Amino acid sequence: MNIVILFPGRGRMDRLEGQADGTTPREFFYGMNALADDRHVAGFTDSRSDPSGLWPELHLKWEILRNRLMRYGTSAERVRAVLPELTTNDMAISFTDGFSISLGQHARSLGATARLVGGFHGISTFTQRTPPAFRAVAEARTRAGLHGLDHAFFFGDTDRQYAIDTYDLDPARTSLFRFGIDTAFWTPAPAADDGRDGVVFAAGSDPSRDYATLLAAHCEAPLRILSGLSLDIPAGKAVEQISGSFHDMAITDDVLRDIYRRAALVVVPLKDVLQPTGYSVTLQAMACGKPVILSDIRGLWDRDAFVSGENCILVPPGDTNALETAIAALLNDDALRQKMGAAARETAERVFALARMETSMRELVATVQKAD
Repeated sequence: MNIVILFPGRGRMDRLEGQADGTTPREFFYGMNALADDRHVAGFTDSRSDPSGLWPELHLKWEILRNRLMRYGTSAERVRAVLPELTTNDMAISFTDGFSISLGQHARSLGATARLVGGFHGISTFTQRTPPAFRAVAEARTRAGLHGLDHAFFFGDTDRQYAIDTYDLDPARTSLFRFGIDTAFWTPAPAADDGRDGVVFAAGSDPSRDYATLLAAHCEAPLRILSGLSLDIPAGKAVEQISGSFHDMAITDDVLRDIYRRAALVVVPLKDVLQPTGYSVTLQAMACGKPVILSDIRGLWDRDAFVSGENCILVPPGDTNALETAIAALLNDDALRQKMGAAARETAERVFALARMETSMRELVATVQKAD
């Protein structure tokens, strides 16, 4: 079977060459190596490709302006730009919420013949940032996009159930995709570098990050935050912000790994959303043997794998006092940090290794094939 994987921009494409020699982490390709092992032919296409022709180019400019106004990102012209891939392949798999909705809403009317599969990292928050005046339109487009897909998959149980209940999806046409990380790339530091910088590190640029609570919490160590979000840093607070996001990284993957390793601990502060957010940072840090403080949100993914006080510390979302207490407990107890970091690494290897995601990819393709 010929399968096209749709990713936005060059962020993943630039990492492709490093897959073979281990210089970049393999989780950015969602286990697609398993497809080649199963004798499928898989290729990449940029879902942010621009269409050709004067009218499509003008229409795309209008769509971009409309999306900024609505704070809701879908595009018929982005689908038109990759239409050749949607007619020459047997299956198309999108890994971003906006393009997945666009695919379901527009691909068939444009002539696509491939089986259309859309992935969602946070469908429960997809329309929530849209101004009230545009909410009904956004929800209608989301419904149409979901129902236009042959299959929809989700990265969290609560997010999937939200989509089924809210948009009347057939559960049989949905599935879970279990995320994993490259534990051969994200590894603990040599003893001399472990925790050397002594900072509390946080990373992430999605709007569900709750940096306000982190910045309000008292912390005896300096904070280092990698984020493209605008932060309201209190005067006099020791905070270093490294600007960047996945699509515009200010640092390389190996530098990020070193930042994890040299940190005393990692905090993943999240708003209480149904979206399964924060999993990349959490699992990368755990694989690096770092103790992680994670917000216990409604959308917490793989809840059974996290044992607070053993392989992580779970704190109520938005609770400054609980976050302060957790940070202080780890900063003031070297043995606890080491013990929890070791347990985090063991959990990452046992539960969240890359093979888990490769299994999800195989199961996804098999499920869609079986439904033909």
